[in-house]
Amino acid sequence: MPDLTLIAALIGGLVIMAFAGDFLVNGAVAIARRLGVSPLIAGIFIVGFGTSAPEMIVSLNAALEDRAGLAIGNIVGSNIANIFLVLGVPALIMPFAAGGSGQGRALIAMLVATAVWICVTGWSTLTPLTGILFLMILLGYCGVTLIQARRAVASGEDPGVELEEAPHISVARALAYVPLGIGGLVLGAHLIIAGGVGIATFYNVPQEWIGLTLLAIGTSLPEIGAAIAAAMRRHGEVAIGNVLGSNIFNILGAGGIISFFGPIEIAPTFTQYDHWVMAFAALLIGVFIMTHARLGRLMGVLMLLIYALYIYGLISRFNLLGLVQPSAA
Repeated sequence: MPDLTLIAALIGGLVIMAFAGDFLVNGAVAIARRLGVSPLIAGIFIVGFGTSAPEMIVSLNAALEDRAGLAIGNIVGSNIANIFLVLGVPALIMPFAAGGSGQGRALIAMLVATAVWICVTGWSTLTPLTGILFLMILLGYCGVTLIQARRAVASGEDPGVELEEAPHISVARALAYVPLGIGGLVLGAHLIIAGGVGIATFYNVPQEWIGLTLLAIGTSLPEIGAAIAAAMRRHGEVAIGNVLGSNIFNILGAGGIISFFGPIEIAPTFTQYDHWVMAFAALLIGVFIMTHARLGRLMGVLMLLIYALYIYGLISRFNLLGLVQPSAA
């Protein structure tokens, strides 16, 4: 049995990160909504990007500690969990609809980010040049989206979020929540890395698996909590925006930052299996948005089953790429 301190560090890190993410999101949303930000923009930039802070910090810490498998696995695994779990779990509790106003543009950005990631990592390593490319795309997307949102509010097309919908948190308290949340995320990330790596080493489990499963699910807890809260308040656009924004930020933000520690080699499991599951998940949410699908309990169960099949395939070392590659003579 592994050292109990490793187990305590892992569990404690997950708990701290969940509370810290909640502090960060509540503070950021309270401030943003008092400025009249629309639900979708709040979902993408405040909730989505804010709840992606754990993924960024965990991946950055892993890169600094030369744990490339953990860093890449956390990014890819989180993007998979964000769709199947972050949308699947709230759908079981309170059905909501996809396909609201403005989601198409965010969807295109997420699909482009996913395609760029798969292409770049499929043909080369992650390098500082890759990091510059990713961060430039992210900044360009943020700038264009915010300009369009301001024009929509000014023209009356988007009424924004009513002040009374904002959390009952004073401005001073909200401002205190943000650094407190960030500090908690840093501490939680350090504990998760220490515990996860220690347990993986004890059981001889590949770092990639820990990153794709345990760390990915752990760092997706803030997204799940935010999505459940959004669904309960019948703000499906916030839940969808949460996932789109989080996936964009994971790839372009977290992926861009860790690329500066390159060159980083990509383990075979990603190009053979996990990247294609991530692509399928991205296309699936695209279908939901384009068809204005209603995500109810049946769809929630189906999405959780798909995620379980993904984990089974990961453990079984399934090679999707091998199905389309010609066999050697």
